[in-house]
Amino acid sequence: MSTTETSAPAAEWRRKAGEISHDLLSLGRWMGGKPLASAPSVEFTTPSGGRMRLTTDRVRARPALTPQLSFMLGQNAIGLGVWGLLFPKAVNRFLGVQASPQVTQALFGAREMATGMSLFSNPTRSGVLWARVAGDVFDIAVLSWLNRPGNPKRGNARMALGVVLAVTALDAIAAARLSNVQRNSMPGGAR
Repeated sequence: MSTTETSAPAAEWRRKAGEISHDLLSLGRWMGGKPLASAPSVEFTTPSGGRMRLTTDRVRARPALTPQLSFMLGQNAIGLGVWGLLFPKAVNRFLGVQASPQVTQALFGAREMATGMSLFSNPTRSGVLWARVAGDVFDIAVLSWLNRPGNPKRGNARMALGVVLAVTALDAIAAARLSNVQRNSMPGGAR
């Protein structure tokens, strides 16, 4: 096969790819950011003569900040999970918890790590965010109990309670917004 024969299909492939990306960008501008009824897709011929369909998997949430917020909440949860799993005695000392390190690892570290990894891998999972809200309610109950006058680390528990209340609000907002997200992976396919 000569050089001109091999470069012609490659040039055609590049031209088609450029047309497709231009078409998708134009479609996005034309829609003005409004959700489509189905995921945008384009079908074209490959250099080998086969047909290929390019379909986007688009999460349509407003504002687009919600998935990034969820991703950051996941990163925060991973950090807390590492602290609870690897340093449960430090967590107990910091908050004035009288439980065993294994209880702290199971109830706080493992739970935070599991939700954090789930959100880190896919920040659009509203079910995981609602699980975080439920975990936050448990944390609020424990921290409220630790905010008693007999706890020598009451100030730390009070500070942690304030942080958890703020994070709970963010978790609830992100969960509520992502619960209404429509996800299309295939035109006319399962959602």
